[in-house]
Amino acid sequence: MKKIPVIIDCDPGVDDLLALKIAFGSPLLDIRLVTSVAGNVSIENTTNNAVYLTKTFGGDIPVAKGFTAPGGFKDASNVHGATGLGGFSVPELGYSSEQTDAVTAIFDELSASDEKVTLLTLGPLTNIAMLIREYPGICAKIERIYAMIASIDGTGNVDDNAEFNAHCDPEALDTVIKSGMEIVFAPMHLGREAKLPCSAILDRGTGELREMLECIFGGYKDSAAGDGFVAMYDANAVEALIRPELYRFVRCRPTVNTTDSPGRTFLIPDGEGKCEYVEIRELSMLQSAMLDDIFAD
Repeated sequence: MKKIPVIIDCDPGVDDLLALKIAFGSPLLDIRLVTSVAGNVSIENTTNNAVYLTKTFGGDIPVAKGFTAPGGFKDASNVHGATGLGGFSVPELGYSSEQTDAVTAIFDELSASDEKVTLLTLGPLTNIAMLIREYPGICAKIERIYAMIASIDGTGNVDDNAEFNAHCDPEALDTVIKSGMEIVFAPMHLGREAKLPCSAILDRGTGELREMLECIFGGYKDSAAGDGFVAMYDANAVEALIRPELYRFVRCRPTVNTTDSPGRTFLIPDGEGKCEYVEIRELSMLQSAMLDDIFAD
């Protein structure tokens, strides 16, 4: 079975943790690199979380530290906890500032690959936009981007008009859209539709993993999901890649506001559009698949 070569760009984040667990456990993915970006919490915390989660669940996959949007990051520690993983105390892993930065690492990995690589982005698109601006020719080495970002109809979860990842760096999203690359959007509302009871996740966990999840959920407060639930925002981007049969793919023309309502997005259905957004085919089947995939070996 030929695996899909993938680079993951993320800002962990409780829902990133579950998405990464799914990705690391999938036999369909050849994960070449994990990169961090400032998003849910600071770049120092997202990097430390990415290193910890990759070592814990992904093994020896390299991790590279990314960047913060020019306007700074939009702190969501009130939802995700002080360090990004709820009430869990993430060990300080001492990431070296001398290591290759995320943009250079992505460029190097794409340049060295004999085949096109899929980008799986779970946070703001800061790193990817920087890559495009610095190395525009490298887009030819990218198969497509699966992104948890945007909303279909201009609604938001930061305010009434903007989804969080788009709001963090709307200029970056605009750059990626205008690059002409294929983007498969897993928009904001899917995460709320596909929310899972924390208890259902804990029931599947054992040993140290269960203890870790109990700590994480103990410090996670997403009012959009509701008490005792976790919204599966990022997991939809992963599942759309590895389980496309669970979704409908709608051709679209994406737009993002970068001025008066930063991050407000519309994914306008258009049969001639180069991009797509996904819709859930059957919710209970997707939720069951997500639970299975979180705990896949």
